[in-house]
Amino acid sequence: MPIGISLFLILLVALEFVYFIIINFTLGIFAHHGYTFGNITQLSHVFVTVFLVVLLMLCLYFIFVGFIRREKWARKFTMMFILWAALWPVWGMFIGNIVVEHLAFFIIYVLMEIYLMTSYVKDYFKDVEIFRYGEWTLYVRMVKLKNDEAERPIYFFSKKIPKSGTPTAMPEGYEVGINERSRMPYLQKIGKPEVYKYGKYTLYTRKVKLVRGKEVDIYFFSSRKPKSGTQCPIPEGYEVGVSKRSNMPFLRKKKSKKTVTKKEEKVEEDIKKKSPNVVYVVSKPQPGEVRGDWAVRSRGKIFSHHKTKATAIKEARKIAKQRDATVLVQNTDGTFSDGFKPRKK
Repeated sequence: MPIGISLFLILLVALEFVYFIIINFTLGIFAHHGYTFGNITQLSHVFVTVFLVVLLMLCLYFIFVGFIRREKWARKFTMMFILWAALWPVWGMFIGNIVVEHLAFFIIYVLMEIYLMTSYVKDYFKDVEIFRYGEWTLYVRMVKLKNDEAERPIYFFSKKIPKSGTPTAMPEGYEVGINERSRMPYLQKIGKPEVYKYGKYTLYTRKVKLVRGKEVDIYFFSSRKPKSGTQCPIPEGYEVGVSKRSNMPFLRKKKSKKTVTKKEEKVEEDIKKKSPNVVYVVSKPQPGEVRGDWAVRSRGKIFSHHKTKATAIKEARKIAKQRDATVLVQNTDGTFSDGFKPRKK
């Protein structure tokens, strides 16, 4: 926060404390009308005093928060507050109560009002696009490093108003990252590869020189920061496997998809071309069983699996009778023999 703004806020708090609370209750307007610390025991005096003090504290709180966060409404709100505060010394001069003191405070309020209309204050609130990420606000503060005489800006997110730092916009070349453990946002350079994590384990890589002199990249997971290696994303063409013995993750090449033979493709095409009112007996292995099991199916739906061809045909005929369908049986070369249409009983 600029020094001028800081001094203005300090002066405003000191002025309100001295004038509104001390002077008004001892020699000023409140004392003139009988509201003093001596008769504060009266219920009406207690109510008025508490109401005015609480109202004053709330206004000062919102002014401080608005200035620190550079809210656009803060300047106008402060101007309205000072205008309201300036009415008290005007009232004091009008009733003839300590006129000189009230005149001095009135002049100070006028000067503060003029200060808020200067370009210095307007520029403080002008076009400041404060970056917020949910409930978090981005702040910046200048820090002097040990080995560097120049000050460098550091950026951090905070839900509350920090002890030091100013709300700021997103710097160029940066984007928001999320800490996996604390779920807190942070800034990272755009284009920085995302670190791959598997539970509590982070993927690292480092170069290793083989016996023949060739350097290769090795990848490994670690729950702690290793002595050597850098965090990295998962390389292309690899996937994560988990050791059954240690339950630790490791990288392995992706398994290629099961290749479909020409014979199987031909069977699928023949089935698709046939009429939907057909029940097929095909040689299709059941998961976990040896190749050679027979299945009864129709248009992609498998009704049952059988160990022998004869039992599969028998089951197919039962289904065909219910559906008034034709039964086709797969031959050894992948084609289908001429079907037959069971007669209804």
